[in-house]
Amino acid sequence: MLSFVKLIKKNKLENLLLIFACLVLGFAFKQIPIFPKDTHKGINTYIIWVALPCLALIYIPKLEFSVSLIWLVLMAWVIFGLSILFFKVMAKVFKWSRQTEGCLVLACGLSNTSFVGFPLLEFLYNSKQPLQYAIVCDQAGSFLVLATVGLIVAMNYGGDKPTPRVIFKKLIYFPPFIAFLLALLLVPFGGVEKLFLQINGLEQIGTILENVLIKLAAPLVTLALFSVGLQIEFSKENFKLFNPFFFGLLFKLFLAPLAIYFLYLLVFTEKNMAFQVGILEAAMAPMVTGVLLAQEYKLNPKLGGFLLAVGIPLSIATVYLWYLFLN
Repeated sequence: MLSFVKLIKKNKLENLLLIFACLVLGFAFKQIPIFPKDTHKGINTYIIWVALPCLALIYIPKLEFSVSLIWLVLMAWVIFGLSILFFKVMAKVFKWSRQTEGCLVLACGLSNTSFVGFPLLEFLYNSKQPLQYAIVCDQAGSFLVLATVGLIVAMNYGGDKPTPRVIFKKLIYFPPFIAFLLALLLVPFGGVEKLFLQINGLEQIGTILENVLIKLAAPLVTLALFSVGLQIEFSKENFKLFNPFFFGLLFKLFLAPLAIYFLYLLVFTEKNMAFQVGILEAAMAPMVTGVLLAQEYKLNPKLGGFLLAVGIPLSIATVYLWYLFLN
């Protein structure tokens, strides 16, 4: 109760209500027959092609690079590797099909570091400061895992053979990753605004471009949550999948962040912002894109949808508990 009162005093209640409002509105609008069924695809296009690239260009160049950033990147790779081992053992114990095993690896071996992670972190800290670390977790971590070994896993469980050419094309055609590379080039200058400050006569241009990028990225939080709400589905048939569903969320929301917590205790000298963000991102809900990839390869689509439907709302509570634990 005291923690909740503290939360209100820090003016975070508004952000918490925003998270639930966007999720509920998305889910509610989906139930309206005349509401376009593929609306989330258009929203996701804006997020992927505009908002996320802008966010990368704003925050990544301002990062002060340190060893801690390497561990933020490795978080996603460690979790994905652990998920392969964990679900392979569970599949043998409970005799799950390869489709179920593959779905669990792709959904619960990857964290929802952007669509859910960004707004939740902004809510918890009542600041955009954690986003500079969250972007590193997302772009160099979750996305890169998905586009490389994630794709290999999907093809393997789905019966196809991945090729280096296919994986390379996935990377170079993904706008946030291109923006991530451009942002790295801007690191020596400290960002777009500071780059133009060094050019006589163009000082104002840098400020204008920076402000434009900020405004283009601004709708990310509400749009991402609304899109997630549109994709949440509940069905009575889903509860027949309770066994893999339970162990999937047990790994994603508890075991994975716990493993990262103990790893970070060994490598971090202090429990700073990077330390906390890495663990909280590890504790985020199953990855929407990971589930979509699993569904594309027909890896137990119903299980993937069920993991998102329950995992995303539940993760809001469990991530908050992890936040209290870390603070």
